[in-house]
Amino acid sequence: MAGGPLVAAAAQSTTTTTGTGPITIVNTVPAGAPAGSTTFAAAFAPTAVFPVPNIFYAIIDASGNIEAGYGTLTSATVLTRDFVIFAGVANNVAPFVPAFVPTPTGSFTNLAAGTANVYSNPSLLSQVSTQQQRYPNFTGNAQSGIDGGITEDIMQGSFQGTITNGGAGTAGTVNYKVSSNGEVQISFPAALTNNSAGTTSVLTGVPSYLSNVTTQTVPAIVVSNGVNALGAVVVTAGATPTSTGSFTLQQGTPLTGTFTTAVANGFPTSSFVYSLH
Repeated sequence: MAGGPLVAAAAQSTTTTTGTGPITIVNTVPAGAPAGSTTFAAAFAPTAVFPVPNIFYAIIDASGNIEAGYGTLTSATVLTRDFVIFAGVANNVAPFVPAFVPTPTGSFTNLAAGTANVYSNPSLLSQVSTQQQRYPNFTGNAQSGIDGGITEDIMQGSFQGTITNGGAGTAGTVNYKVSSNGEVQISFPAALTNNSAGTTSVLTGVPSYLSNVTTQTVPAIVVSNGVNALGAVVVTAGATPTSTGSFTLQQGTPLTGTFTTAVANGFPTSSFVYSLH
């Protein structure tokens, strides 16, 4: 995910896709849409260059279920659902700007049969992320359903990564926090090391919304044979906008060397910072 979402002035479409996966949307403005509405393709890919990642969307299905998140427009008629930031029930107080009853679930809505409306506009984004200008330091609790702490679920959390140093991978929890200027802080609650034979340690499974970056090398403290040492981490994006990326540990001076012996290499109880761009 880049430093901020892409949002249209007023994009609207419909879908009959069911389930939790990518949706097929129509490439025409639905009847009854507000004046000035446009299609997702016209709003986000006017020159028909795909894919376009990090698009804010909101879906309201035929049963009144609602989901908001970030997706990738892979063609004029296909929108993937990459990262959910809200899932709940719509309270339709206005035809095109529903109010939200915030009950985040952390998973994609299982869209019901029938025609669902798909939107991207600033009004919906503002209702989903009313605290966005204050993240990540606001006190919202996304589970409370009261204070709109939904954005905190996006801007900080954890994922399961796998570190490999030439042998079988070792899984562990990795924590992240994203600042308002698009900097990502990665930290580890406990040392995450791999003792297999190899000269370079790689942590895979970095979610796409944290690894949609230009490859960059950042200073870090790394573990070599149980001893903390100055080193670096190379942050690499996935092959596609929705695939996972990786962190590659390097040790040495300058910060471009690699491990030269097959010892226990890994991440200590420390952190490093890189930029989403």
